[in-house]
Amino acid sequence: MARPSKALRAFPYVLIVTIAVALSVGIVTNSTNAFAQTPTMPSGQSVTVPSLPYPKSGLRQRLIAAGKAIPSVDESLQAGIPAVYFEPAAGNGDTKPPYPAIVALPDCDNHFPETWITILRQSGYAVLLISPPNAHPTQDYCGGGELQTPKHGLSYWAFDAISALHYLAGVKSTAPENIAVFGYGYGAGAAQLAIYRDGHAKHYQHRFKALVGLRPQCMSEMDNFVPSLLVAIKNDPFNPPAWCEWRMDRDLYNGREPVRFEAVESSEMIEKQTTRTTLQIENSPLVVSLVTDFLSAMGISENIGRN
Repeated sequence: MARPSKALRAFPYVLIVTIAVALSVGIVTNSTNAFAQTPTMPSGQSVTVPSLPYPKSGLRQRLIAAGKAIPSVDESLQAGIPAVYFEPAAGNGDTKPPYPAIVALPDCDNHFPETWITILRQSGYAVLLISPPNAHPTQDYCGGGELQTPKHGLSYWAFDAISALHYLAGVKSTAPENIAVFGYGYGAGAAQLAIYRDGHAKHYQHRFKALVGLRPQCMSEMDNFVPSLLVAIKNDPFNPPAWCEWRMDRDLYNGREPVRFEAVESSEMIEKQTTRTTLQIENSPLVVSLVTDFLSAMGISENIGRN
């Protein structure tokens, strides 16, 4: 029998190599496309926010004035606060410095919705996202606590927010009189304490102009320096709207700054609402409109579009 020609004998090897090369190209192409489609956090500048000097309470001041010996204040947890600063989106041609700004407080697991950073930047706001969990790792409200190691995280986080406010007030590109605080989940509870009339805020020069709380945990008395908007999710067992309603019924009366409360409906399964996963309703046109209209009504965006 005649042997096949060299070209025919080589054909299987050529076919194998061709298939291997094609598969490699396909894998690389698909991987590249997948990488290109992966959403990324908007780029920002990492900064460290210096903590303000801890205030002396009225009692301590009276004792000092009377010549009494008092114990020193434990300032071990008042360290620098890691943060990321975002300027308004470059595509927003109406925004010129000094920018209105937002101090953003994350949930207790250090999560703040990335979509909201983008929304705020595209609306003309600078955003300073602080990280209290990294500044105070022992104050872990997402983890379990013990009687021997009590946690005062809410107070520390509120103090971090006030420190961030003063930091932003010293940045030349931001407007010190147009800074709001925006808290998410547990961070919204800390943000409420940062505007509390009898809290740390009364000891310092600068004040937030307004507060926004998304899926808030309402744990602070609502006698505030400035107006608030709280947006909750109906039937949310993780951040119950009932907490906010109870606080409002208890604390709000004539002469106090208004708190606007909105509870929106989520179509997602109730089981998902017991996790820290961001729900679609949080980024919906309804909620975006509620927040941006409120900030505009508070006059925080008044210099957007001005030279």
